[in-house]
Amino acid sequence: MSSTEPKPLRADARRNRERIVDAARELFAECGHGTQMDDVARRAQVGVGTVYRHFPTKAALIGELLATKFRHHADIARRHADTEDGWAAFEGFLREAFCSIAQDATLQQRVTWVDDSDILALAEAERHVLIEVVGELMARAHEEGALRADFTVADIPAVMCSVGAVFAAQGRMPIRADRFVELIIDGLRAPA
Repeated sequence: MSSTEPKPLRADARRNRERIVDAARELFAECGHGTQMDDVARRAQVGVGTVYRHFPTKAALIGELLATKFRHHADIARRHADTEDGWAAFEGFLREAFCSIAQDATLQQRVTWVDDSDILALAEAERHVLIEVVGELMARAHEEGALRADFTVADIPAVMCSVGAVFAAQGRMPIRADRFVELIIDGLRAPA
């Protein structure tokens, strides 16, 4: 191991970090961007110094939550990569990602947390991996002529954000999120 590589965390430090991230995810889902580091420490049952040791700023903590989201979606895409049919693989990814968003308020809200480039930079490596994995699914669907030709991987964030916003609004408005998901998926199919 070189001196520039980070040392692996001790087991207790790794557990504390996981508890901090889990607590932050829950609190941001409940309280939004107003969540404070002290709140996270209380929920994680660690000292506030421990929170700051792992995440020196609130932006660093939000960056980790964003990176976690990107890793989660990349894992979903990888699960569908073995599906033989390109459209079925891409549609499977979308449906599972949308289901994940529907069940997790933090996935519905995270887009509103990203209000500066510093936070995005903290999750850039994970974002690139996600783009690559989803891009491969989309390339297969494009090659088959099943995915509309003008839809690119650069359009994915808008789709995910809009689906998240619909799920987030569902409790406050009479919205049929399941119908919205079907409209999105149908709208991405290549014309017959």
